[in-house]
Amino acid sequence: MGKRIVGFWNLLTRLRPTGCRGESILILLPSCLQNSECRQKITNSVEECTGCGRCKTSAIIELARRYGCHVAVATGGRLAMELAKQDQIRAIVAVACEKELQQGLKGVFPKPALGIINIRPNGPCKDTDVNLEEIEKAINYFIRKR
Repeated sequence: MGKRIVGFWNLLTRLRPTGCRGESILILLPSCLQNSECRQKITNSVEECTGCGRCKTSAIIELARRYGCHVAVATGGRLAMELAKQDQIRAIVAVACEKELQQGLKGVFPKPALGIINIRPNGPCKDTDVNLEEIEKAINYFIRKR
């Protein structure tokens, strides 16, 4: 059920004109994407990431730099909403579990947002993963839709 609801919200976004520049796109990540054994906490700033490669955070930061996007880690729904509602942000690429995406995509509407469901090989909320190609496709969707 959750995948269908996220798919519905993504469809709504894709039906509207939403083009923007990279610098007005926010890539919003869950804190569970960071490796649980990493001692370098990046919740205050992703720039604190050391790029060790044990999770996809550094690859996502590099992807964001390439397109000029903002990237942030949210420790919960309220912080995610606060980050997404900033005036300079015109579009959001959000990575999270189905439940969080359902609430978040609905909460930021009418701001355009595309949700990407994270991969949970170790169960929920620990050492999750994401498909980098899906993030890049979402960024390109917003940039090319201008």
